[in-house]
Amino acid sequence: MKKAAAFLVLVTCAASGKNSDVAELSDSVRESVGRIEHLEKTVAELQKRVVFLEESLEKNREKAVDQKEASVVENSTPEEILKNALDMIEENDTEGARNLLSAFIKRKPEDIYCGMMMFYIGNTYFIEKDYKNAAIEYMKGFKTNPSGSKSAETLYKLALCFKQLNQRDKYKSTLKKITGDYPGPFAQKAAAELKKNK
Repeated sequence: MKKAAAFLVLVTCAASGKNSDVAELSDSVRESVGRIEHLEKTVAELQKRVVFLEESLEKNREKAVDQKEASVVENSTPEEILKNALDMIEENDTEGARNLLSAFIKRKPEDIYCGMMMFYIGNTYFIEKDYKNAAIEYMKGFKTNPSGSKSAETLYKLALCFKQLNQRDKYKSTLKKITGDYPGPFAQKAAAELKKNK
């Protein structure tokens, strides 16, 4: 493009018949093209440096966040972690809540609270309308603790995810499992959903 523009300038000058002007302009154009190429090379190098610095900053930020979460997990009870995460969810910081709960699960995978933590991670995705990831977390939470205090609610939310994902068979079979295995308020909600969506 630059060379084509330079050539066009030279042709225009040549057509006007001034050879001395053409030679002078030709030198000037060559010099300008050289400067432009040098500037483009410099810009490309700067762009590479910016990308490198952004990646370094992101890695450092992630490391700092990970260390902070590790410290919080090590110095807090599971109940405190849950309370902090629920406060974050209430303040619409679903990502922060998810990171905190995930940090707990990562560091204490055998803890009895992990199933409940997974339920709330599922809730963060559900709030964001990311039903696929919500369903994954609800399933993980249910498998971790199928008889926990959140089991029926977990299955109910899982069914709602299947409904949003247009997985009708899974939606109905999950609702039927709730009505058959978990008597109580979520069984009633599940029965109402089944009746409504025959």
